[in-house]
Amino acid sequence: MDPLLLRVGVLFLVIAVATGFGVRRRRVDGRVRALRPDRPDHHLTAADLGAELGGRATLLQFSAPVCAPCRAARRVLGAVCESAPGVVHVELDAGEHLDLVRRLGILRTPTVLVLGPAGNVVARASGVPTHPQLAEALALAAPA
Repeated sequence: MDPLLLRVGVLFLVIAVATGFGVRRRRVDGRVRALRPDRPDHHLTAADLGAELGGRATLLQFSAPVCAPCRAARRVLGAVCESAPGVVHVELDAGEHLDLVRRLGILRTPTVLVLGPAGNVVARASGVPTHPQLAEALALAAPA
């Protein structure tokens, strides 16, 4: 087989794989997924967080100091907390809370967990969620 043709084929294969990865990542980044709230390892207390839980819900954000998307997530979560009474935002440095990172399966920053009033994790998002997505997740945390 011609070496030039082989190189061009490999190049197209690499481009196709990278494009597929990018499309998938864009589709799932920031998407809020509902979780089973009855998992015992997914129940957090105020002592775990170092802060009080919200009366309606708690938005727990795992961040890193050099994470640019973490700042965007912080703004979105702050806006949600301002518009939803009883909802608090707690931000934890993932590097300083490795026990929780391992326990909760946090693989990247930002990761946002939505906790119900009792501290059970009801939803999670990897990446920056949108305000409407978080509003839906809050309905899971404390149904009206």
